[in-house]
Amino acid sequence: QGCQDKNFELRLRLLRRVAEMSDMELPDLQDQKAPNLYAKTDLLKAISEFFNDALPRMGFQEDHFWTNIRIIMCMACCGFGCYAQFMLKFPKDQIYIALCVAGYFAFTGLVALIDYFVIKTSVICIKVGGDSVFVDVTMTQFSSDVELRLRSPGNKTVSHKCSIGNFFDSDGYLVQENLNADFTALVKQYEKAKSGTKGGEKKKDK
Repeated sequence: QGCQDKNFELRLRLLRRVAEMSDMELPDLQDQKAPNLYAKTDLLKAISEFFNDALPRMGFQEDHFWTNIRIIMCMACCGFGCYAQFMLKFPKDQIYIALCVAGYFAFTGLVALIDYFVIKTSVICIKVGGDSVFVDVTMTQFSSDVELRLRSPGNKTVSHKCSIGNFFDSDGYLVQENLNADFTALVKQYEKAKSGTKGGEKKKDK
């Protein structure tokens, strides 16, 4: 009975792996081009647009939690501003105007904190193995190196650093196959790190 259970588990893992590999095949996408190969903004924009177009079509589920929180806070900022502008009169309602100004800056500060500590340089947030994972793309100033990073709120992080020339040809077109290959390897590395962490936790429980 134990051997049958192990064989069934192995077959199940194999089927899952095959399904994952099929889901992560590169879909047919429009070519992305960086107008200026020496402009950091153009390069990061092309990579960002690739991930936003490709990952949902590769079977990755997007996680909009923090994006929705950010939108709600921005709406609150607009609400404070519009109410103070169109509904209140100075100096009659100066106390309420002051409260609206305070509320506006409070929510603006919260948005800034979310951008700085949570979203950071993320271009998209997806689900990987049940975790909400941010896909970060960063380039150091005055450097040709680009870093791809998968980062979860639980402080699990894996990264890959290489030359930006690996992802763009001489005409500025994004080499999607190379970027997809590096991203796929990064996902596997993250899943491996996650399974290793779970294994360590199980040993501690025992």
